[in-house]
Amino acid sequence: MKQYTEADAARLTSQNAVVPKAPGDDTTLALESDHEPPEVLAAKELARRYRLPFIELLPTNQDSPIDYGLFNEIPVDLMVRHQFLPLKRDGRGLHLAMADPTDLERLDELANTLQTRIVPHVATAGAIEVILRRGDATQRVLQEAASGFRISLVRETEHGEEVLDLDRLATDSEMSPIIKLVDTIIYNAMESRASDIHIETRDTEVQVK
Repeated sequence: MKQYTEADAARLTSQNAVVPKAPGDDTTLALESDHEPPEVLAAKELARRYRLPFIELLPTNQDSPIDYGLFNEIPVDLMVRHQFLPLKRDGRGLHLAMADPTDLERLDELANTLQTRIVPHVATAGAIEVILRRGDATQRVLQEAASGFRISLVRETEHGEEVLDLDRLATDSEMSPIIKLVDTIIYNAMESRASDIHIETRDTEVQVK
């Protein structure tokens, strides 16, 4: 993986991506409280080192920074594959929360795929995964499975166990449409910790509860 440098920052600013300067100074960032989880401290240090903003994706005392309008526009498989979440779009480009914004090839690929400049922000990988795996993303997968008829769900762990995998749900295009739809319903139920699944038929529709 190519590493991010100051020279790369200048190149990205003039080409596909914009690298914003993080608010605050080094002294403030250096005085972060020691009680924060190691993953958060590491992410903040990465943001400080490369002068990028750190973003808390799961704030306890304010609204989510994620723009769910943009979230619904961007393909789920792209967000899962590259582990990012959209924050906002402005005159500088599309602001994305990423765990590793130092991967220049990934930034270039996203800029080309989304046809816009990318403004990277640093977030923890754990927070990104939590949001991608909760109801917001799984509901999107369910909708795409039902309308597009395109998603195998089961993957085998290193211990030989078969588990449900959102990544395969979002990216596998060879699965039978019916199997994809059923497996996505099961995945969504498991993520919601549902004890059972009810499928009710109506005159013009089928409801899943």
